[in-house]
Amino acid sequence: MHSNPGSVRLLSMFALFIVLSAWSPDIIAQTASSGAVQHTALYSFGGPDGAGPLYGVIADKTGALYGTTVLGGSVGGGTVFKLTPNKSGYSETVLYNFKGGFDGNGPFSGLVADKKGALYGVTLEGGNGACEAGCGTVFKLTPKKSGYTKSTIYSFGTAPDGFTPLGTLVLDSTGALYGVTQSGGTQDGGAVYKLTPGKSGYSETVIYSFRGGDDGYFPQAGLVIDKHGSLYGNTEYGGPGSCDGGCGTVFKLTPSGSGYEESILYAFENYTDGYLPLGAVTLDESSGAIYGTTWWGGTTHDGNVFELTPSGSGYNKRTIYSFDHHGHHGTNGVLPEAQLLLQPDGTLYGTDFIGGGGCNGIGCGSVFELKPSGSGYSFRYIYNFRQPSNGAEPFYSGLIADAKGALYGTTHSGGSKTDCYDGGPGGTHGCGTVFKLVIK
Repeated sequence: MHSNPGSVRLLSMFALFIVLSAWSPDIIAQTASSGAVQHTALYSFGGPDGAGPLYGVIADKTGALYGTTVLGGSVGGGTVFKLTPNKSGYSETVLYNFKGGFDGNGPFSGLVADKKGALYGVTLEGGNGACEAGCGTVFKLTPKKSGYTKSTIYSFGTAPDGFTPLGTLVLDSTGALYGVTQSGGTQDGGAVYKLTPGKSGYSETVIYSFRGGDDGYFPQAGLVIDKHGSLYGNTEYGGPGSCDGGCGTVFKLTPSGSGYEESILYAFENYTDGYLPLGAVTLDESSGAIYGTTWWGGTTHDGNVFELTPSGSGYNKRTIYSFDHHGHHGTNGVLPEAQLLLQPDGTLYGTDFIGGGGCNGIGCGSVFELKPSGSGYSFRYIYNFRQPSNGAEPFYSGLIADAKGALYGTTHSGGSKTDCYDGGPGGTHGCGTVFKLVIK
């Protein structure tokens, strides 16, 4: 039905070339200060321990961090990892190495954990579906006394099933999982699916198939769920906007009877308004406001941050920041594509995957802050990854915060171990990092 130009960009990331080398399971955290922010590289990946983390990390009550790498590991299919804090820094443990084939390949998602500590995610490829490299899987890692047991709880097929899943899953109060596939569905425009737990495993239902055109197609990010069970997300393309392929949409799926009713909350109008919303949206349930980013578009076509505010039966949209790589002598970050972190005081934090200086002029990426100020927001860059050894290219990395307000995330490339080369910004070497930012 559609050619998906974004898929070439996304899938080409699997071209990462990894030189496997000896590595140490422990690393003393490397710390550097930049103005009023202290950056610490908690861990630098080296290949056999994982390579190319994309979607940030989650934390448990002990302060341990969990995430995925899309590549690396013992057989190169990606990993699930854990970072355990200790007196000298963090110790990394590979909880699972993906083997490819039926086992799954390329965990193109973050993780979500249930109340018992089980971890869930997706692989873009693999499984027993009829796609050339497998149609993708949903996996579960169940904690045991001596580690974790991995199970494939669903293997996608071809249309009308969804296939090539990506983005972080969400859990509801019953233990059901929800996610998106960038392809498949009844119209081959991508789908939203639900996995319902039962006595014999999980049953999958495609709860919405995108139709393309004004409806939107090719979802690229995970969902968020509210207390009523409604789901919110976006599509990279589609809508009636004037961009090539449509400018993208923000949608809502509302439980209705035995299914779901879809509504388009906003369709981006043109390149200036916003184009290619790649990161998951962020929902403020207290006000109903929705926040997100567009990878392209805005006043200089470098991406923007938007807000959707409930108004009557619809939403009002405003752009609260447009990125501009020309400003500040070329030190601005550009092209945001990660989910925003909303703090209790209304402050938003996010990442740009390039720009911000360094990396041979392309820029290694940035972390930014938007703080409510009067009727708008005050913007500042709180950290620029100007030194590739500190990390580079915080791609889809959403951020999390601890009780003291410190921020944690990942960079796809860079780091102190330079045995990986993935074509990162400016030819950056390094297998990626997990980092911490303390805002003083």
